[in-house]
Amino acid sequence: MKVLIVDDHEVVRVGLRALLEKQDGLQIIGEAGTAAEAVDMALSSKPDVVLMDVRLPDESGVEACRKIRSKNPDIHVLMLTSYSNDEAIFAAIMAGASGYLLKQIDAGQLYHAIAATGRGESI
Repeated sequence: MKVLIVDDHEVVRVGLRALLEKQDGLQIIGEAGTAAEAVDMALSSKPDVVLMDVRLPDESGVEACRKIRSKNPDIHVLMLTSYSNDEAIFAAIMAGASGYLLKQIDAGQLYHAIAATGRGESI
């Protein structure tokens, strides 16, 4: 399963990559630090799952999700954030996200959420 990691903090992207590369069946195909990069990379590399931060410097991850899903509904987006906010969760789901996770999740739960999202399940 091909995964694109999107977060504006390099240390988070590097950590997620290191964590996820240990999991059988996942291939990290790229990293993006902005919404614009995320949309471009997702549409050109066609990952199965985009692991997307909600807060990005140029535009929200929710808006990037909306753009990706409107152009390619086969790409699943899983939102990952530090902030629990009912309004953001609702906005993400309305934008086409398959789920919304807090960054406090453990590695095993994250892997299972990505795998389920890649299979088309909602989290």
